[in-house]
Amino acid sequence: MRSHPLVSSTSNLLNEDKFYKVSLVRRLHEDNLNSITDLALLGAGDLLIVQLWIRSCERVIDKGIKSLFHADRKICKTLSVLDVCYMPKITNAAIFTITSAAKALTDLSRGFCDEVTDAAVQMLMDRPNHNSSQL
Repeated sequence: MRSHPLVSSTSNLLNEDKFYKVSLVRRLHEDNLNSITDLALLGAGDLLIVQLWIRSCERVIDKGIKSLFHADRKICKTLSVLDVCYMPKITNAAIFTITSAAKALTDLSRGFCDEVTDAAVQMLMDRPNHNSSQL
């Protein structure tokens, strides 16, 4: 079975009750994802997503990030690119969860996350096999 990147609008697909319909998605990106919630991310963890842009999702907090990467979810093995920029409610705890669970992660964008401190950035730098030009 061949996976296809999502080419239509994802706004309707990201409702909690519709997330199962995107099982073939490998890249999830839409400029208007600000309606995503923590509950919607729970369903994304079981998808083989390689690239995920949830930038500016103001309703996502650390709890949503933890549910996305909880207990060997499929996304932990496949996700290589993640953009969590402009998410004011995520903290160092979310960054720690991402970096410890996402084994294939090579590119993490986390700019303008006001609650993320230098300690999280240092953890990124200390990550085994990190490439500072990518993370």
